[in-house]
Amino acid sequence: MSEQISLTADAERAVREAENLCWRTNVAIIAPEHLLAGCLRVLGAVGVPGIPGVEAIEQAVVLSQGSGETVLKQDVRFGSAARDALAYAGRLALDAGRDEIDTFVLTVGLLYSGEVGPSFFAALGIPKDALMELLGGE
Repeated sequence: MSEQISLTADAERAVREAENLCWRTNVAIIAPEHLLAGCLRVLGAVGVPGIPGVEAIEQAVVLSQGSGETVLKQDVRFGSAARDALAYAGRLALDAGRDEIDTFVLTVGLLYSGEVGPSFFAALGIPKDALMELLGGE
């Protein structure tokens, strides 16, 4: 039996932010770093203290994932690592008895999944552990 889980409106916004970042940087595949960037933008917009600014977040994605010169003419798609990280966040939500993934759970799932590369955190200027601590993690 498969359990159904969905994204809350704020998590959907984080995914849209990731997609938009891909469009702006001409990258057709959404990586976990794009998703984490989208989450950080949403968390920063709602006032979570200590979240890096928009410019720093976008620069970290470009430095870690690159950008293309050719303007995209097709939709962006989830890469396998981003799908794996999203599935990990889904398992976290289900384990907590929830049937929705919000931005907080998505962010924690991305951080704990191991799918976000260390170059993203280096470019962001904040270690993974420090981000976890901001969110009340270990």
